[in-house]
This record gives sequence, structure tokens and C-alpha cells, in this order.
Amino acid sequence: MNDPRFTIHDPRGKRAYYPLFADLAGRRCVVVGGGMVAQRKVTTLLRFGAKVTVVSPTATQRLQRYAKQDLIRYVPRRFKACDIEDAWLVYAATDEETINQSIFRAASRRRIFTNVVDQPSLCSFIAPAIMKRGDLVIAISTGGASPTVAKRLRREFARTIGTDYAELLRLLNSLRPIAKRKLPSYDDRKRYFDRLVRGRVFDLVRRGRSNDARKTALTLLDKQSNGSRNFKHQIPSTK
Repeated sequence: MNDPRFTIHDPRGKRAYYPLFADLAGRRCVVVGGGMVAQRKVTTLLRFGAKVTVVSPTATQRLQRYAKQDLIRYVPRRFKACDIEDAWLVYAATDEETINQSIFRAASRRRIFTNVVDQPSLCSFIAPAIMKRGDLVIAISTGGASPTVAKRLRREFARTIGTDYAELLRLLNSLRPIAKRKLPSYDDRKRYFDRLVRGRVFDLVRRGRSNDARKTALTLLDKQSNGSRNFKHQIPSTK
């Protein structure tokens, strides 16, 4: 089988990272290190609702401010293995090789996903470049080969994907409960939402006419719901 979509990863070869989106809201994540790199990791984790602990003898002013605002827990000392107990995810962002290695070993023993910054061989996960527009999140990875390329692609996506996608997602999310009531069939709902994304509704959203987009979407929902009921009534009984 030569189709690259079905290539099986050989664990003896180059690492292949499995992409996923993790729910970190309210979950304990530990960042070891208090410099600018650690600050960037902490800031991103906070954006996604993580409960962050920072362990480092020193910390940037922003990290200290986060601690004073109770946004993070700051432990002002060197790393100890007990610091990562009950953590879901760990970042090591120190300049000391021996500490980074000890963090990775301690986390691996506890089966905690760990990233040692700029050391792919000491990573059980790698962090992608992230572009966020409301509920739309695009994560870009080069498998650790070039974070610079990933960041460049993120900038290109940011130029081409505007806030209209975030507005569309808000609309679709608000319509989902109504669609489930009026269109019990998954296939019917799929056709309905495909129609919204490809047709006039998205065009109205892009033109800044969100209220008109919602009215049009509800009208289409009523028509499709009535059409589905009429079609079912026309099916002859087999009794």
C-alpha cells in the first residue's frame, strides 16, 4: 500500500507525532523555568484555562504578576520530582541540561506528557504554532523540524483567515440545539449545516450582517424540517 494516508509509523524510525486537541481547563500543568520562554508557555496555557504551577528560583515580572493575581501558583525554588505529582502536562524551560533531563525522567516514570523546550529527544509531545479566532483554533506543526516554518505558516493563515469564521462558528453553535430538535436525523442536520457554510448564510456573515444571517438560517431550517416531515408522510406504509 503506497497511499501516504495509510503509512504505518515504524517506532524504530523518525518520530511521528499524533495531533490532538487537549482539554486543559482546570487541569494542573507545570512549567519548570521562569524566563521568557517559560512565560510564553504559561501565557498560552492560561488562554486555554489550565491551572498552572511555575517552579523556578527566579521569574519574569509578568510571571510574578500572574502569581500576585492568583492566575498561577509560583514555587520559588529549584525543581523537585514531587512538583509534577498529579500534573497532566509538563514543560521544562530551563537552561540546565541536567535539570531538563531529570524533569523528563520524572515525568516519564509518571506517564505525564512532557516537553523539554528545544530538545525533541526529550519530548513526549511537541507544541504547535497556534492561530486562534474565537472557537476556531488552527495548530501547525513541522514535527519539530522547524518551529520557524510553523510560525511563518501561522502568520500566513492569520492574514487569510479573518474573524468572519469565528462569527460563523458562533452562529452555527447557537443553531445546533434548535437543529437537533427540528432535524432528528444526523444526515439531515449534516445537509443543513453544509448548506449554511457553503451558501448565502456565510456570505451574509462575511458582509457583517449577522442578524440577517441568523434569520436566513432559521428560515432554511424551517423549510428543511417541513420538507423532511412531508417526505416521511409520503412513504407508503409496509403494514
